[in-house]
Amino acid sequence: MPVNTLLHHAHRPAEAGEPSFYGREPQLREMENRLREARAGASRLMVVEGPPGIGKTALVRRFLRTADRVCVLEASGAENETALAYGVLAQLLSQTSVGEEAPGPRDEPGAVGARLLALVDRIPSDTVVVLVIDDAHWADAPSLDALTFVLRRLLSEPVLTVLAVHAPADARLPKGLGRLLADDQTLRLALDGLTAEQTGALCDRLLPTGLATHAVGRLHAHTRGNPLHLRALIREVEPEVLAAADSPLPAPRSYQFLVRDRLAHCDAPARDLVAAASVLGPRAPLHRVAQLAGLENPLPAVEQAVGQGLLEEGPAGGPPELAFPHPLVQAAVYHQLGPARRAELHTGAVRASKDAASRTWHQLLAGRSPDPALVADLATGARRQAAAGHWSRAASMAAHASRLATTRPERERLTVEAADALLCDGRVEEAADLARALPGDSARAAHRYVHGHLAFVRGETPSARLLLDDAWRHCDPALDPALARRIAERLSLVGLVQGEAAAAVRWAQRAGTLPAVPFTGGMLRYAQLAALGLTDAVEEGIERAAGLPESVLVQSGDVDLLLGRSALRLGFDDLEGSRADLRSAAPLCRSGPAPLRATAQLLLGETELRLGNWDVALGELESAAQTAVTRGLGWLEPVACADAAGALALRGRTERAAEYLAKALGSGGYGYGASGFAHVARARAQLAAARGAQDEVAGALLPLLEREPVPRTVVAPWRDLLVDALTALGEHRQAERILDGLDAPAAHRGRHSRLAAAARARGTLLAARRSPGAAELSFRTALSHAEQVPDPFDRARVQLAYGAFLRRAGRRTDATGQLRRALRTFTELGAAPSAARCERELAASGGASASDSPLTPQELVIARLATSGLTNRQIARQLVLSVKTVEFHLSHAYTKLGITSRMGLLDKLPAGS
Repeated sequence: MPVNTLLHHAHRPAEAGEPSFYGREPQLREMENRLREARAGASRLMVVEGPPGIGKTALVRRFLRTADRVCVLEASGAENETALAYGVLAQLLSQTSVGEEAPGPRDEPGAVGARLLALVDRIPSDTVVVLVIDDAHWADAPSLDALTFVLRRLLSEPVLTVLAVHAPADARLPKGLGRLLADDQTLRLALDGLTAEQTGALCDRLLPTGLATHAVGRLHAHTRGNPLHLRALIREVEPEVLAAADSPLPAPRSYQFLVRDRLAHCDAPARDLVAAASVLGPRAPLHRVAQLAGLENPLPAVEQAVGQGLLEEGPAGGPPELAFPHPLVQAAVYHQLGPARRAELHTGAVRASKDAASRTWHQLLAGRSPDPALVADLATGARRQAAAGHWSRAASMAAHASRLATTRPERERLTVEAADALLCDGRVEEAADLARALPGDSARAAHRYVHGHLAFVRGETPSARLLLDDAWRHCDPALDPALARRIAERLSLVGLVQGEAAAAVRWAQRAGTLPAVPFTGGMLRYAQLAALGLTDAVEEGIERAAGLPESVLVQSGDVDLLLGRSALRLGFDDLEGSRADLRSAAPLCRSGPAPLRATAQLLLGETELRLGNWDVALGELESAAQTAVTRGLGWLEPVACADAAGALALRGRTERAAEYLAKALGSGGYGYGASGFAHVARARAQLAAARGAQDEVAGALLPLLEREPVPRTVVAPWRDLLVDALTALGEHRQAERILDGLDAPAAHRGRHSRLAAAARARGTLLAARRSPGAAELSFRTALSHAEQVPDPFDRARVQLAYGAFLRRAGRRTDATGQLRRALRTFTELGAAPSAARCERELAASGGASASDSPLTPQELVIARLATSGLTNRQIARQLVLSVKTVEFHLSHAYTKLGITSRMGLLDKLPAGS
């Protein structure tokens, strides 16, 4: 084949029917960088590694499709051709010239490699040669030896070699090639499975209605994100099975054939051992597996099963266990057992189980006939699982129990428990399916409660309030105290979200007089303490939490009380105490109900933000938003997304902030009661302030005056932002009216952060009204209060406002001192918009020199390096700075220049070197 026919050109269209490409953009960029280096005359080697089906071939093909002016020579190894001498090299040589004689088995690897080098030399110098060896671990040994000879002699030739292997350390690869692959100059791209988010995107594309979040998570865990297995299961399994929580997922048919072939190479004891292990779960103690398999000496069978890749041993140094190397192996084995054999093994597992939950579960899977004892066992097991925080298993057991129950009241009660467990696990759509299947009259309290709980979780707070109120009217606490407790707890949370603090406290107290029940989500005492904070009864709240030990000693059963205390401490300026509580609560919440987990993340993010740990804060706030979105927590989604947006706006990351704000607004944040409304409005104002649009700040916050006439917002303070905006707009009388209600209640509560904000805002207003003496007194008062709270950003805001006042009063030396302290804090935090304003004030006061560019010398140097194509990390190394500092200065430069990315720097930077 003539060489010119092998030239690839950029932007070749995808082949018909080619699957979509997900999640490999970073790897593609790395490959494109190596191609550029090879085009510049530096031979490059890269290896793409990963298990079968992970997408190695798809990645390489996508890369080649977009490569321009390259000559591609492709070959692949095959398991059944490893003994065919020079089979892979013959594939390469046959593509470069017509009539090229194939190498023979007696040829020396060096001679064959020299022939390939000679052919590469004949390719035009303006073309990069790309050698691609797919499945190189299955290539024959002579070909790999010849390839090693070639790679050792490629130095400055425009050649890029791409090897796709399972693992570079594969024993089948020659040692010389292994050393080349391990070299620092070799690019190694280890491919992992798709993320859960990418798996969801794939499901959305391949399934007409997509999959619910929990079903996507189950499918992702089952396949470990392997694209080949994901597509196979989506193609082979009915969507109803993929979406059903209780239906075990099979392995793809091709994978079942592979496992069946491995089982065929085992003798009967090893097959029995593997079958028993598949019934007991992904991991089980060796002695239990051997007992179920009926093996007195299981070690020979273990050795054989491990040798075939069907089982793994572990852990080292502990009691011996057996585990499946991949969930699909277990699924393939389990589904090949057949109904009779599965029932037999599950019956045996009942006798071998040591705990009641496992015995009950195996009884159910063994196909035991429904009877009251089994229903009672399932219900008891479900409650134990819920108490331990195992919500998925609790929901499954309660749902099975409800289907097997023989009386309507029992079915109703168990369905309510199952729905609550599903909602605690964030599986909203499955809970909705259960709610629709509730037996009995729809006017009954249980119906009203389940639908009210669903409405609340979805964020439909007004509907939730109506349904839950109706449920309470139809419920007799004496006859059904468990249901009454559920209703009262939910109404307490509704009151908290709607800003009706007194109602929230009243319902929490009412719920506290009723017996505790599982499945409710564990938010009662948090709601009560947070509501007490809103009613200014902080002392009563602290007293209720007085029985808690030190934060690190609190157990999981009291985590809601710990979160409640942290909320009180956060709202009343005990930031260190709040952080101590939340750091102890975080690990306890990880396996708890989704609402509790998201609330802990949100509170920790707010606390770290105020303490000045903005990187940590952003991580927690974005995690809280992600948890709320993916777990269907509609009541919390607008708050979490809005708080993430506000924090990003403070850093000047306006595009990212706008994305989160859009999520908050799209979730219906303005229809959710006072809490969601206030948080979303504040985020809109913070984003507008970052852009310098004070009219938009006022437009975002003024509607809050109608919804929140009393100045009482513990977690989302906003009134000082509104006063600042109104003062800047010349609306002094309205600003004064708001200030009159802002500082007096704060003084009564002794909250220094509110006093500092009120005094700062009043100082700005007085300065605008030309009352310099009163203004300076207010600024000094604000500084005094700000120094009582470890909140560096708020303290710097006071210093900036005071410095701007002093500069306008002609006291430039005093102004420079305040402004420099503020600028240092803003720079350390990465608060680009505030730092930009601070530098403008410094320049006006003579504390910094102006130039043709609005950028500081440091920003100008970093911006020019960025336009040269250097990455942030490369700039940091060149200037001996941290990457965070480079990112801060670039963000600051973008804000000053009115651009959003590097693309605009060339046009905006002034001429000069």
